[in-house]
Formats: sequence, C-alpha cells, structure tokens
Amino acid sequence: MKITNTLRVASSAAVVFCSMVTLFGCSGFEVNRTHKDIPGYYIHKELPEADRAIDAARQAGKSQQCPTEFKAAEDMRDKAFSTYKACFTQEGIAQAKKATAMANALCPPQAAMQKPIVVAEEPLVLVPAAEPTPERSKYCITLNTEFDVDKAEIRPQYREEIGKVGNFMKKYPTTTAVIEGHTDNVGNAEWNQSLSLKRAESVVTELVDTYGIDRSRLVAVGYGSTMPIADNATDAGKQENRRIEAIIDCVFDVKKELPPDRLCMNLDMEFDTGKADIKAQYEGNIAKVADYMKQYPTTTAVIEGHTDNVGSAESNMKLSQQRADNVVAYLVKNFGIEASRLEAKGYGFSRRVAYNSTPEGRQKNRRINAIIDCVIKK
Repeated sequence: MKITNTLRVASSAAVVFCSMVTLFGCSGFEVNRTHKDIPGYYIHKELPEADRAIDAARQAGKSQQCPTEFKAAEDMRDKAFSTYKACFTQEGIAQAKKATAMANALCPPQAAMQKPIVVAEEPLVLVPAAEPTPERSKYCITLNTEFDVDKAEIRPQYREEIGKVGNFMKKYPTTTAVIEGHTDNVGNAEWNQSLSLKRAESVVTELVDTYGIDRSRLVAVGYGSTMPIADNATDAGKQENRRIEAIIDCVFDVKKELPPDRLCMNLDMEFDTGKADIKAQYEGNIAKVADYMKQYPTTTAVIEGHTDNVGSAESNMKLSQQRADNVVAYLVKNFGIEASRLEAKGYGFSRRVAYNSTPEGRQKNRRINAIIDCVIKK
C-alpha cells in the first residue's frame, strides 16, 4: 500500500514538472521553435536571441544601409547554430552572443552627421602692408633717411630718397602707398610708437606738398621698435632699424621700372586638395616672376607656400613646402632661372590673412607668394 502511494506521488510530481517545463522551459533555455535540425525540445536561449537580433536589424532596414556588416552578423549567427548542432555547446553559445552584439551594433550614426564642434579662431593679427593681393604687386622701398634725435622733421639731404616714391606714384596714378615708420629700441615703447608715426606722417606730407600726390592715396603707420630688421645691440643695427618703408600697391604693368628694394607678388594658383602638382593653366602667373627676374639678373626670390587650416599643422606645413618647392622647380625647368637665385619656404597655416571659418577665407589663405629681393648698389 505504501509502495502504491509512493508511486502515485512520484507520478504526480513528474506531471507537474513536465507541465512547468512545457510552459516556462528550464532556466537558460528556450523552446526550439525554428531549428528543427537540432535535436531536443529545448535550446540555449542565446541562439534564439541571435535570431531575434538579426530579424530586428533586417526589419530596421540595416541589411540595406550596411549590407556588408549585416551579412557578417548573419554569417556569425549561422555559424553559431552549426557549432551548437555539432555538440560544441559552449563555443556555439559564445558565437551566438557575438552575432547578437554584431547585429545590435549595425550602422552606427556617422561622425560626419554629428553637429561639428566649432572652435573659435584667434583674432587676426594685422596683415602686413607688403602682403600681395591677386593681380597686384607690392613694391617695397626702404628710404635711407635719418632724423635728428626725437625729431620727425625731414632733413633736406633726404628729400631725394622720398622723391623715388613721389615720382613713381606720379607716373602711375592708380598706385597707393603705405608709409611705415620704424625705430630702434632706445626709449620706451609708447614714445617710439608715437615718434615712428610722426616720422611716417612727415613723409606723407612731403609727398603731398612736393609731388602733388593725393593724400587719399597715402596711409601713414607707426610701428615703433616692434619690427626690427637688425640687432639693436649694435649702433649699425640700430641705424638699420631707424627707417621708413614705402610699400606701393600697383598693377603688374609697371614691372619694367628700375627695381625697388623688393617686389612682392601673389601667384594666383589653385591646387587639387592635398596635392602639390602645378596645373598648366597657371604658367602665365609664374611667368610674371620669371620675366622680372630675367630682366633684373641680380634679383633673388623666396617662394612662399601658405595653406588654410584644414588638416593637421604637420601635414599643412609639409604640403605648403612641397607646393613652394614645385614652383621653384618650375621656374628653373621652364624659364631657366638659376636655382641659386631661388628659395622655397613653406609656412603651412601659420600666416593666415583671413579667417578659416568660411570657404572664401580659406581660399585667401591658400596662396603662393613670390618675394623678390632686388639687389641695388647705393
């Protein structure tokens, strides 16, 4: 009797257990509803989870958005089932987890679609007056004038020097000029700034009164001791720094004049992105440099390469140097200018003349300048 009761209890328990398994499955398992080629009523839950992840990705359109990555996730899911079927259970489970992770990570938002971080640029420094502009050149003349200590009046013996500028501007009435005053470092900065401006204004007045140059064509600027060209530790250096610079803006048709101290011209050239090859259509611009240097065989030139700030500082420095090098090589090969008269210098984006925040500004910064030194015996 006891044996019969015991069998009844065991039978009831088995029925309840089987019912619970049928309804809920065992912990970590699910009913195998799709892969009937795998023996057994239950399957580890990681495999159907991989199935669901792949299906969800397909329904979200990711099989079209990133088909290569989707196919890789799908293949990993299939591999997991094959491994599991071959009774490599743990390995199959690991592959199923990987397939799920791959499916969930499909087609992430592209970085390019994210809102860019705008970094404010530093304010532009004052662009030097000698910086050339397209289709124009800058003739720079250093006027060998001396002033009495702390004075701004022009000595009579130096009026002939100023006449170089006056006569040039009279001959070419479309020209304009910036007259720069510079000092040595004797005295305080504020006083030197004021004194240099007064001396520049004296030269402007001389050009207006003696040569009839319209004042609207002239600008006086004082730089004090901020832009030395020689060592202020020596008397000779101080004398070189006490100077007046005349920077005349003009068109290229005046290139046959006797050369002043320097000629600065912009070579209006475009390069392909990240490239330094010179396009054939820019030969005419480079020829302007060659023609001038042929006419004045004592001249030398520095070819400057400049870029915008797209890309790293290192890559832009290298690119600007390559472009300058190529212009120098072009002058040598195509126009016969001696290599010893030419120097290439790349500045990257370290000498911008406009903000890089607009396409127009970046275009201005991508430039090639030719700075021609005219050796004159005085």
